[in-house]
Amino acid sequence: MRKALAIVLVGLAAWASDAATDEPGAMVSVRACGAIGDGETDDTQAFLAAVEQAKAGETHVFVPKGTYRVSAPVVLENVAVNGPAGGAWPADIDALPSILATHRDGPAFHLLAGGALHGIDIDYKWEEAPSDGPPAVLISGIGVYVSNVRIRYAWDGILTDGKSNVGRLNIENVFMVAIRNVGVRVTGTWDVPRLNNIEVWNAGPGPRGLEKGVGFHLGKNDLIRMTDCFAFAMGTGFLFEDEIDGLEITGGTWGVMNGCSTDYCGKGIVALGAHTLSISGGTFWNHVDGLTVDGGGGRIRVSGCEIKSNGGPAVVVGDCDHVALTGCSLLRSMKEYDPPAVLLKGGDTVLNGNLIDAQGPGVVIQKDVSHAVITGNLIRSGTHPDVVNESGSESEVVIESNSVSTGDHAPKSEGDK
Repeated sequence: MRKALAIVLVGLAAWASDAATDEPGAMVSVRACGAIGDGETDDTQAFLAAVEQAKAGETHVFVPKGTYRVSAPVVLENVAVNGPAGGAWPADIDALPSILATHRDGPAFHLLAGGALHGIDIDYKWEEAPSDGPPAVLISGIGVYVSNVRIRYAWDGILTDGKSNVGRLNIENVFMVAIRNVGVRVTGTWDVPRLNNIEVWNAGPGPRGLEKGVGFHLGKNDLIRMTDCFAFAMGTGFLFEDEIDGLEITGGTWGVMNGCSTDYCGKGIVALGAHTLSISGGTFWNHVDGLTVDGGGGRIRVSGCEIKSNGGPAVVVGDCDHVALTGCSLLRSMKEYDPPAVLLKGGDTVLNGNLIDAQGPGVVIQKDVSHAVITGNLIRSGTHPDVVNESGSESEVVIESNSVSTGDHAPKSEGDK
């Protein structure tokens, strides 16, 4: 009996040992192809050789922990590059193998159809502050998957190329440090792409961070699903455009945003053009405007969000099909400024069941607004008017059943201290 048990235990131990090494063992290690990983040696050829060997053997590439200098783009098609299985969120610790990209004429990784990148840190070192540069990751094909990646000090983080169908794109669990220009740009996604748990942090607080940089730049997308995405200190947190300069693909985004947020950005969400968005459960704190909709054709529904601005309106609605906000906190907090919490300049708007808190008028409705329904809101405007209606006799505007408070209920901000 004891002998049989010993045999079983030995067998289990051997199985456990094999299981622990199966994943790296089944892949092609860059070290086996000559990579040194000391941060000084150029390991580009070892990475390229590992990719070719993995494709030939119908497997993937494994990157042990280390720092690997790469001086040319590593192209991935139907192959994945994998670091060790992640045991920690790769934000403030160095738990991942690091790619030190030294070239400036292309991305560190170029992902074609079926390309994947997991558990990797991509790092850039600049001799002086850059005014341009490549993306860390460029995507040019369908079925691409990026996860558990950290990107540091890049000019651009992860971009689609703007000319390829990148349908079924999946990007999740990505942390970006000190991005200079665009964190994530996605356009050309036919069929349900997904962005989940992505953080984009700018180079640091200050005027530059409030004027430049885009956290998430969205163009033509077919039912994109964005969840728990966050932008800090970018000029604009989330920018939606029908046409993006220099890109071939045009058209609007159709999709959803759940639990997304901004902090210390110049502007929170800017939707320019015919985008159809459902936005729920987010917190957007910004220095200028919180939500801006303009450019014609936009259909934007927002529920259960906090949208806060300091110097400008929390919500600005221009030319669009419609904007509907329900159950939101719309806050315009700094006493030094007096714009309204909500500025309606055009289009059709529904405001229902919101808390509207301003250091100026609560809602201003200008003459080009065609239809507006302002009902069932709690409006705190202090000594300022709750609703200013300048729309004129040709507009159809309904204002009723709002509760108005004249007390000072504004939340404190940095400028109030």
